Amino acid sequence: MWIRRWLLGSPPPAPEPVADPVHHTILALAIDGFSAFDRTNTHRLALRAGLYRVAEQALRVCGVEWEGCYRTDLGDGVLVLVPAGYPKAVFSELVPDALATALGEHNSGHRLPERIRLRVALHAGEVSYDDHGTTGAAIVHTFRMLQSRVLRDAFACAVGDLAVIASAWFYDEIIRHSPVSRPDRFRPVLVQEKETAARGWIRLLGPGDPGGRTWTDENAV
Repeated sequence: MWIRRWLLGSPPPAPEPVADPVHHTILALAIDGFSAFDRTNTHRLALRAGLYRVAEQALRVCGVEWEGCYRTDLGDGVLVLVPAGYPKAVFSELVPDALATALGEHNSGHRLPERIRLRVALHAGEVSYDDHGTTGAAIVHTFRMLQSRVLRDAFACAVGDLAVIASAWFYDEIIRHSPVSRPDRFRPVLVQEKETAARGWIRLLGPGDPGGRTWTDENAV
């Protein structure tokens, strides 16, 4: 109908407005080996409950209110969108060690199939909301890092229970300017997943992983 109105001199209707994107620090966490054959559904329920306790505890210790963050369940993990009002350095200076501590507490009280080894991806960017949840290039990039082969391979060589991968943006803008974030403990890698080919920075936390430089990978750069 609008074509007919346009031919008769009436302008076509204006497009529907798109909601303005919102800037967030993006934290995505996934349990490594969640679907392993030796884990039952009972184990996986314990893992999921433990993951949420670990994430909430770690953020609270760092002064980040869990209830103030937008959260999406990932089945084997959780996506946490943190309001822009929180300093981003908190997530490289404080959160990794807080997660490692909370993981240690969880794992010390559970049997092997219920112990958590955690992959974490750290990024920041614009996020759009709709009736179904969230989307945005920054979220896509975070998931590509979280699921990347280079992160999984690095973690497979690690003794500790926590691996963190930061985006090039987060490293260049936040981590490398913050001695407390220990930029010397991050190693540059090439993330190649689906349409993504980008630099990332990996830090492995835990005993036996001094500086996160005890592993090698063909995608290290």
